[in-house]
Amino acid sequence: MNVLFLTNNPNLGSTARILQSWLLLGRQDGLHGRVIARSPGDFTAWLKVNAVETLIDPMPWPDRRWPIPGFWHAWKVARWARRARVEVIHCNEHDVYPFAVMLRWLLRCPLVCHVRFRIEPAFSTWAFGGRGRCPDALLWTSRQQREDCAGALGDTVPSRLQHLVPLGLDLQRFGILAGGREETRRQWGFRPDEIVIGSAAPLRPRKRVEDFITLVDRLCREDERVVGVLAGDAPPGDEGYRVQILSQIEATGLGRRLRWLGNLEPVEPFYHGIDVFVSTSTYETFGNTICEAMACRRPVAAYRGGSVHEVAGDAGRVVETGDLNALTEAVRSLVRQPARRAELGDQGFRRVADEFNPAKTLTQLRAIYDSLL
Repeated sequence: MNVLFLTNNPNLGSTARILQSWLLLGRQDGLHGRVIARSPGDFTAWLKVNAVETLIDPMPWPDRRWPIPGFWHAWKVARWARRARVEVIHCNEHDVYPFAVMLRWLLRCPLVCHVRFRIEPAFSTWAFGGRGRCPDALLWTSRQQREDCAGALGDTVPSRLQHLVPLGLDLQRFGILAGGREETRRQWGFRPDEIVIGSAAPLRPRKRVEDFITLVDRLCREDERVVGVLAGDAPPGDEGYRVQILSQIEATGLGRRLRWLGNLEPVEPFYHGIDVFVSTSTYETFGNTICEAMACRRPVAAYRGGSVHEVAGDAGRVVETGDLNALTEAVRSLVRQPARRAELGDQGFRRVADEFNPAKTLTQLRAIYDSLL
């Protein structure tokens, strides 16, 4: 089976993580993936190294006032896809779906859309409503996401076309670098006896990174062994928030005990270097960082944040979103109980293996594709 994956993510991690696994695992099961990427980056470099056929195209949204660019790009991609004998189109993010609708019209093959974020009513009506715009299958990453988007989706996509296909990690490829833990901590300038609290997130307001900084500041003043690290940077448009966060870090006066690391790739060594992972995000449709931390056997303390509770399950300490005192107490108890940290870390690893295994979700995808064909 030949599947054409469309993605707007030029980077490794985030929405590309599961796609990497599907592409590699699919080869073993006769599922051959091709990729259309909106722009070059680390992900397209990875595709080249792994001999995945790839085409770079901006995939512009259709515009009634000036439709020629959209149709020209769709025709170009369709010509490339026909040579690859593509049988199914799969949007890895719903942002590229409007372009994929034009592509489906040209290729006459089923169209699958994976919703990665919380959609708004206007987008749902515009993208999915009307003749010829309904996907043949709509995929959700979590039950909570589906519930939260139900009102926005309305009746544009029948429930029989909707499927839950969670994200996940291939534990044969991720979580295997534990041997580098001491070197990572040495590079950060931390002693072996220090307890590292870490968070990884884009620096944008809905991540509430300021709560993480406050939490670390509180615990550092209670326990001299506690230190903190923050990974991630501001996406375009949120540079002002980065300034705010860096100013807050400096204002704590903690110096080396609270470090901002910027963007990290590969990110796995970060998880092995910390002792407790914290998420202060107010909303996640899945929570990739939660899953990544658990894959590295790290205990998680987090705000409920949309579907975070669904991903962490009993393997994490989850509190109501915005309850910073409760989150601080959850982390404080993990700092004081090394055995509990190890226990939750092992639980998290098993949960990823059982519930968020790409081989399992690829089987789901293959069944969906087969039903459409």
